[in-house]
Amino acid sequence: MNEKTKAYLAALAFSTIIGFSFLFTKVALGFASPLTNLAHRYTVAALVLFILQQTKVIQVKLTKEDILSILPMSFFYPLLFFMFQSFALQYISSSEAGILQALVPIITLILASLFLKEKTTLIQKFFLFLSVAGVVYIFLNKGANFGVETGILGFILMLGSVFSNAINNILSKYKGGQYRAIDLTVVVILVGFLVFNSLNLVTHFLSGNLMAYFEPLGHLSYLFSILYLGILASIVTASLSIYAIVRLGASTVSVFGNLGTVLTIIAGSVFLHEPIYTYHLIGASLIIGGILGMNLIRSK
Repeated sequence: MNEKTKAYLAALAFSTIIGFSFLFTKVALGFASPLTNLAHRYTVAALVLFILQQTKVIQVKLTKEDILSILPMSFFYPLLFFMFQSFALQYISSSEAGILQALVPIITLILASLFLKEKTTLIQKFFLFLSVAGVVYIFLNKGANFGVETGILGFILMLGSVFSNAINNILSKYKGGQYRAIDLTVVVILVGFLVFNSLNLVTHFLSGNLMAYFEPLGHLSYLFSILYLGILASIVTASLSIYAIVRLGASTVSVFGNLGTVLTIIAGSVFLHEPIYTYHLIGASLIIGGILGMNLIRSK
């Protein structure tokens, strides 16, 4: 199996894990706040990486200079990405946020052409916009409505999350040429662990209820969700996305993120018994068609 095939499989696996992560996030939010979820999620991820390092399954040797060089990645993702997203959802609906999130491939394409000199043909751009259109179509039919009642602040905050994601894609391509995927993943995870836990503990301390940090851990379904989010949706997806971006390009891999919308719909139907409507099928067809079209054209 050549490197290009492995990269496509990595991108597919990455989008699959992300697609199902929304299901587990929804379960976890039934027990704790978003900040507590993030703190527990990155605690699990950091603990697993520590165990892997101690058992020599992975070997990470980074100098202080290496860590400082990688730090900007962790600033944009997970820190700014999740912080902007969490605050944005206080002002706009999840459907509206979903539409804005679909802009990531377009912004990544623009940034990649400016800073990485990645080139895409006109037909590839058409298929990229087709995929984005599929996501927008689904969320519009779910009830997104960018009217005057939509919070301008929420709109701006969500755009901050979108740009953070896109910039992280660019940095992953750039830094991925200098460091191994696991080295980048370790720094990103540890920063998330330190920052989210610090913020969460301070929040609980100020509210006078430090035990609230531990209360959700007594629920089996919450623990299972956090394990999925911490191990698969944090460690594995970070490594897979960096691996794929380095070999396929930031603009190409970013389109695979839209496939997560399709998989989220499937997961919701199978596990939460949520209905699938005609607009889901139409939107999913546009998304998949866009991804296939862009990557088949690329491979020729």
